[in-house]
Amino acid sequence: MNRFGRGNVKGQALVETALVLPILLLILTGIIDFGFLFNNYLIVSNASREGVRSAVVGSSNSDITTVVNNFASTLDKTRLTITITPDLLTGRTKGVAVTVTVVYKYNLITPIIGTIIPSPVNLTASTTMRCE
Repeated sequence: MNRFGRGNVKGQALVETALVLPILLLILTGIIDFGFLFNNYLIVSNASREGVRSAVVGSSNSDITTVVNNFASTLDKTRLTITITPDLLTGRTKGVAVTVTVVYKYNLITPIIGTIIPSPVNLTASTTMRCE
């Protein structure tokens, strides 16, 4: 017996750690996953903004796509969708509003959170400006 009058309690800390550690790891990986998700959303938003800025000064659709891809250079291009409306051929004239929409499919890292939140998460940013 120890000095507190109980039997052997050396395994108590191990059991408590085994119960709490998975929850702490889940919270930690969830925080990291949310950080990556938010970072990717900021990249998509900035790419959309720069793409529409390129569109309003008279760039072609391929030039706009190149600008968006350059600003989203850290993202996987196979999961990136760029939509430009209206098309240059159908009427991008002075005063007409141009919209560039960028959609990125982000796959969650944490598998358990991926069962709660549908993965991939579509990060969408749409920016509209008038042609100059």
